[in-house]
Amino acid sequence: HPFTATLLSNVGSVWGELGDHRKAVGYHEQALQMEKVIYGQSAIHPGIAKSLNNLGLAWHRLNDCRKAINYHEQALQMWRGIYGTVHPDIATSLGNLGHAWRYLGDHRKANNYIVQALQMC
Repeated sequence: HPFTATLLSNVGSVWGELGDHRKAVGYHEQALQMEKVIYGQSAIHPGIAKSLNNLGLAWHRLNDCRKAINYHEQALQMWRGIYGTVHPDIATSLGNLGHAWRYLGDHRKANNYIVQALQMC
């Protein structure tokens, strides 16, 4: 049920806020898998995009920015499929990508993503 996926996501977010990012990843992965069962493996849906974003944030907090970037790129692609080219959720994903690339030391890529996010504000 979609509400169960939302609850799993919420539990993951709380674990992240409590500093247990491994548990956060586990709950966000469960939410993502449930959403894919509910909406379809290749569906474009805001709940799926949010779970992808949450996984990106959790992996970043675990210092695995390569995984974070992978999830943030998937979220960005999904948000663009839902909203087109300009939306706050797209700007958020761009900012998250910029932050991850900055952490990895690629300041050109970081700046590119952050400037794109800023242009939407």
